[in-house]
Amino acid sequence: MENVHLAVEDDDLYSGYNDYNPTFDSEELENDVGFQQAVRTSHGRRPPMTAKFPGTAIGGRPLASSFGSRIPMASSMGRPMTGAVQDGAARPMTAVRAAGYSSLLTRGSTFDPLGQSRGPAPPLEAKNDDTVEEKIKILEKKVNDLIEESCMAHSIGALQLALEKAKEAGRKERALIRQREQSGNTEHINLDLTYSVLLNLANQYANNEMYPEALNSYQVIVKNKMFSNAGRLKVNMANIYFKQKNYPKAIKFYRMALDQISNAHKEMRIKIMQNIGVVFVCLGQYSDAITSFEHIMSDSPNIKTGFNLILCYYAIGDRERMKKAFQKLISVPLGIDDEDKYIPTSDDPSSNMVIEAIKNDKLHQMERNLKVLAEKYIMTAAKLIAPAIETSFASGFDWCVDMVKSSQYVELANDLEINKAITYLRQKDFNQICCSPRVLVPWVCFTVCFFV
Repeated sequence: MENVHLAVEDDDLYSGYNDYNPTFDSEELENDVGFQQAVRTSHGRRPPMTAKFPGTAIGGRPLASSFGSRIPMASSMGRPMTGAVQDGAARPMTAVRAAGYSSLLTRGSTFDPLGQSRGPAPPLEAKNDDTVEEKIKILEKKVNDLIEESCMAHSIGALQLALEKAKEAGRKERALIRQREQSGNTEHINLDLTYSVLLNLANQYANNEMYPEALNSYQVIVKNKMFSNAGRLKVNMANIYFKQKNYPKAIKFYRMALDQISNAHKEMRIKIMQNIGVVFVCLGQYSDAITSFEHIMSDSPNIKTGFNLILCYYAIGDRERMKKAFQKLISVPLGIDDEDKYIPTSDDPSSNMVIEAIKNDKLHQMERNLKVLAEKYIMTAAKLIAPAIETSFASGFDWCVDMVKSSQYVELANDLEINKAITYLRQKDFNQICCSPRVLVPWVCFTVCFFV
């Protein structure tokens, strides 16, 4: 087995780099074979320097290989290079092509992009009102104006003028339909406008107590299947029959309207059922009226229905149900806020100004009227049923007073005591007045007697 010895060179790999000969001039480079060979291979075959070729290196030199040819990039393969020579003609670069704008400004001229220096714009073309469509639009506007004028006349109490405007709107609307038919444009007939004209005319007939004409106008609307929700107008027709004291027809139309109104309109259904109960009272059919009123008091109680229910129980002489109805009446929620919110409680001027502003506004007036109405119904009901629910007037009135004291109308207890004393005074039963255990009664009776 032979031994192999590795030869170790003594030369340093980095030797000679610092050996720079400043006397080495350009002539020697021209005579240096190795340098000239390197120049011919790496520089001699490269294209001339130009700014048209993209992808150049820093300083404008193209990226080239050691063999003098440019290495194509992967993104540029398969497509011509921008700015390259194609078919013998050079395409200019997009970035330096002119955009086509030219300066029109000359010396002494002003910048006027809107052309205002050329004078005012020509006038607009006059609107042609001779076309059929324009005539129809003008007529539609006249009909709407007449309906509005009719409603405004009714709001100020000019009932005859309101009716005349409604009739004129009806004539204009019929002329409008004839124009639509003559032009062959019947699909654009405005049904909402026709409905508004007929409804306003029927309402104005009813306001002027021309009931047959009003019923005919309502009937035209109800029979037309193209008018949606027209069945609600049967309530208006039932109201007219009620005013004419045609109670059977009134009940019929109220029930027809009730069948055509969905349960989503709960408040409207309650009002119709209340009207049905009132018509039954007028007919003397108290049992049917009680059925309607009891349904309302169990579903959506209110003061008027509660009072009507007490009247029906009183008419049939049902003592126990009168008591229950009175308890329901005084427990009906009014939805009225406490009066204390209208009393200033702080020294803040802004808060006091707000309280002063809402103290007598429309909402507060409505709340006061509702409370006064509720107190009136309760007082009337108590005076009505007091002699009937107990063996004597005194015991019945005392029962009503005790019920009121435990309700939200506690302040009415004293008023009931005063009414009790006045009732004894009218009956000339002075012993009952003097023997009353109430503190306020003697003083009140003395005052009443003095002024009587």
